[in-house]
Amino acid sequence: MASGGQPIVSTVPITALVDRCTAMTARHRRLFELLGAWAMDDPDAARQRWYATAAHRHAWHAELWDRRRPTIPVESSAGSEPAEATPPDDVDERRRWYTEVLAALIADTAALADGVDPELDPGTLRVTRLVAADLDELAATAPS
Repeated sequence: MASGGQPIVSTVPITALVDRCTAMTARHRRLFELLGAWAMDDPDAARQRWYATAAHRHAWHAELWDRRRPTIPVESSAGSEPAEATPPDDVDERRRWYTEVLAALIADTAALADGVDPELDPGTLRVTRLVAADLDELAATAPS
């Protein structure tokens, strides 16, 4: 029982957390690289600004997930390639693709947060909340 007589809620097993942190690090790092390049070559100023902002946030998120990864002696079974499909080359299709990727990241981050016991793993819960706030803001500020 947890403090206050409450039963302990199941939380993400530590080996699964290694995989999830590894995968999230890779996803955010890939988005940082893509969006940084897009910010330089998109002809639309609003999208350039949005991509630049997003690139900085994804770089920070990759660092957060990398630091959050448990340092136990176990190899991650998460693949090195993120799950997102190949981004389009067409500059006008990139915004649509990225908004879909954002929606998937928002859902995956929420699912991870839902599986974390706040007393047993407050660090992971804090990372999910920080990342989720940024992702929500990026989705809300998408240029048309």
